[in-house]
This record gives sequence, C-alpha cells and structure tokens, in this order.
Amino acid sequence: MKPIARLFASLLVFCITRPAAADRPDILLIAVDDLRPMLGCYGDTRIQTPNIDRLAKRAVVFDRAYCQYAKCGTSRLSLMTGLRPDAIGVFSNNEKDVIDFRQRRPDAVSLARWFKRHSYHTQSFGKIYHDGWDSPDDWSTPSSPGRDREMWEITDENNPTKPTTIAERLACPVMQSPDVADDHLFAGRMTQQVLQTMRNRTSDGPVFLAVGFRRPHLPFVAPQRYFDLYQPDKTWLAANPQPTASSPVMAWFNSDGYVGSARKIGLTMPNPPNRQQAIDWNGYEMRSYLGVPKHGPIETKLQLELLHAYAACISYVDAQIGKLLDELQASGRRDNTIVVLLSDHGWHLGEQSAWGKMTNFEIATRVPLLMSVPGTAPARTQTIAELVYLSPTLCSLAGVETPTHLEGESLVDVLRQPHKNAESVALSQYSRFGDRFMGRALRTNRYRFVLWEEVSSGEVVARELYDHENDSRETINLAGDQQQRETVRKLEQQLRERFRR
Repeated sequence: MKPIARLFASLLVFCITRPAAADRPDILLIAVDDLRPMLGCYGDTRIQTPNIDRLAKRAVVFDRAYCQYAKCGTSRLSLMTGLRPDAIGVFSNNEKDVIDFRQRRPDAVSLARWFKRHSYHTQSFGKIYHDGWDSPDDWSTPSSPGRDREMWEITDENNPTKPTTIAERLACPVMQSPDVADDHLFAGRMTQQVLQTMRNRTSDGPVFLAVGFRRPHLPFVAPQRYFDLYQPDKTWLAANPQPTASSPVMAWFNSDGYVGSARKIGLTMPNPPNRQQAIDWNGYEMRSYLGVPKHGPIETKLQLELLHAYAACISYVDAQIGKLLDELQASGRRDNTIVVLLSDHGWHLGEQSAWGKMTNFEIATRVPLLMSVPGTAPARTQTIAELVYLSPTLCSLAGVETPTHLEGESLVDVLRQPHKNAESVALSQYSRFGDRFMGRALRTNRYRFVLWEEVSSGEVVARELYDHENDSRETINLAGDQQQRETVRKLEQQLRERFRR
C-alpha cells in the first residue's frame, strides 16, 4: 500500500474507533479517603454499604487493586497524573514539593485536564487532590474542594445542632456521633451541591465529574443513625495485632512523620525507636487526636469504639454515594456513564500494632476499585490492578487518545475478560525516617516482597517476604528463611526490573 493510502486508511480506522465528543460516555469518579475494602461487596458481612453494593452489581469489582503509595497526597498525584511515585518525587504533604513537580514535569498532564482538552466538561467536588494541591487548570469551572480544613469539622457536644466548627488540629476529638441530619455535616451538604450540578446540567457534551469524600479519614465523625447500625464485639479486633518479630521496625512503624507533632505537646517520640518503643508509639496519626492515649496500649473497649466509628463513617459515605447513584439513574444518563469508585489507600485498624496508613503492607496498599462501564457485564476479577492504571483505562473507554507520559497499563482487556485472571503484579512504595530509607514492594499472585534501601547509598538494609498462599495476614517474614533464598532472589530481580521501567 502506498504511503498516502496508508495514511487515509489509518484516519478511517481512527474515525471509526474514536467516537465523536457528543457520543462519548460521561464519567463519574468517586474517591473515598482512607477506605480499605471493608465493604459488603468485598465480603465483609458486618458492614452495611447497600449503595456501594448496589454499584458492585453493575460493575467489575477488582478484588486485588493496589495504590502506589499509602499516603493521600502522593497516591492522588499518582492516580491523577498516571505516574508512579518515583517519577513524581513527592513523598511529603509539602505543597512546595508539588509546585516543584508540576514545574519540572509540565508534560505530566492530569487525567482531568486531558479530558478537558478532549471536549469534556470537567468539574470536581471535595477531595480529589490532597488538600491545597488542586490545580485550577484541570477543571472547566472552578472546583469546590470543600470547606477550609474540612477534615477537622466537629459539632458542639453540648448542642450538636448548632453550626459545625473547625477544630484546632491537636485539639480535635478522635470521634463524634452527633444526632444530626446528614446535611448538617459538610459531606452531606457537598452531596447536595453535586446533585444540583447534575440536575442543572446544560452541556450536551460529555462530562467528567469527580467527587471526593473525606470520611472515613480521621476524625471519625458521622451522624448517630450510622453508629446505631453497629454493635462491634471482640471478633472485630485485629487478628494480627503484633508485628512479626522478623520484620524490620521501619516496615510497620508508621509514626515517624509525627515526631514534630508530638513535640508540640511536650512529648519526645524516639526517632528511630527500638521494637517495643515502636509498638508503644505506633499509629500516632490517630493518637494525636483527643481521646486516644499518646503512646502505650489502647484498651480493648476503646479499640472497639474506634472500629465502631470507622464503620459508621463508611455507612455515612455510602448513603451519600447512594444519592449520587439515584440522581444518575433519574437523569436518564446511567446507561452512558462510566462510574468508578476507589480509595486512595487502605488503613490499619490495629494490624501489626498500627493504626492508619503509611506502610507497604497489604492492609495499607489494597483498595476497593469498582468500575461500572456501559456495555460491560458485571463480574469480579482476581487480576491484580493498580490505581496508576486508571488514566489509560478511562482514555481507552472514552475513545480519547492516551497521553504519552503515562506509566500505567489499560485495564480494558480485564474489563472485557474479568475471569481470565491475567498475570500481573502491583508496585507500591513508602519512604521512612525523613526519606532516609525507601521501601519498594512487589505484589504477585502469591507473594508480597519488600526491599528496603538506604536512599543515599543504595544499600539494602532489610527485606520482607510474605506468602499469601499460607499467610494472608502477612504475619511471618520469610525473607531470612534459607529455603526461600531462590524465591527472594527471583522476586528481588523482578522488583528491580519493574521499578526501573
């Protein structure tokens, strides 16, 4: 075929396979902060999430989806830019680091901005980026990232029906259960704003709508009716509350970023701590709130109360999501809308002595991921997926060309053949002790392997190996087992190759 003929043939194929803007599907992206797969549709019979479960019945549910960094700022940048954390280079919540990244990588156009360039009306509500990191150029109309410092919105305990206030960070109660309507709290009011936007839609073109809910992020605040759904007992407690003796402290000690916070109230957190000190101070993100001991054991009664409050927050957010789904159905656009629900990372609830995120363990990196796509049958898949895959996937589904900078892979083939269980892996990482060490994790179908290196020298300081076939809770580190030497060697080689790509 002559060159000019090949060109016309290529253009013809492009025109056939790329739908016109007016025919492209709408996209509703729902992001929930700090939500582990503690949901009815993920088999947790204790949790009441009827609306997310309803979405699951129309979606492909990814049983093994993983974030790239178990901290909201970096995870969300990775999700929105389609780059892995090493390429982004932002491992703190420092806004200056984000500005530097965007200046250094102007080519790393976000998912929202890319869709805006391709005829989508893009709009966001709530927490899509980390607080203060929003990029105005992403959105067709000014975003509504939420009330300033919304995370610390609390009610007056003596008169909860009074308007809510924003607490000082270190004077904020860890949980509240006010007897108020959903809309008394900002999440409920934000949901109403989203509903109004959906009802008042004027554009005939495709819409990319991103909605981010902050709960169940700390503090655990939700209306009393959602607390009334639960009566936790000791079966709710973490089955693996102690870290394995053979794992390095840096693997599970997730308080190293809070040394300064402890100092503000006159406490000296060991940095770095020995094993017992690490257990005593672990989970300081939660311990920094009022109502939880700053260090030392957390009594069983309080643990159950915290679990109760976390569950209540999940059900509160589930109710808000239900309102969005109801409106989408009522609008008549449900059958032409891609709905994606995800979380930015998981959350320890006492596992490995930790509370919160910020580790490389399964419990901190595994996230819920549901994708409801028009024309795609509902199913579950065991294929391992990563949040960094979202950008290329949505581009493919919407008939939008894919940006060249993306590091993730499209999940379209998995959506079409969810039962195939394609061979895949997930990469996660986390820095520790002031970015002195970096732990990089490889999750395969059977294993989780973590390699800890000193950043300045590249020296390997620790390894972790967990066999999910026999130890799904990651309680036994096999990296030092002589019988696992060849497995460790192969996984380390695979990890290094994958992270170099």
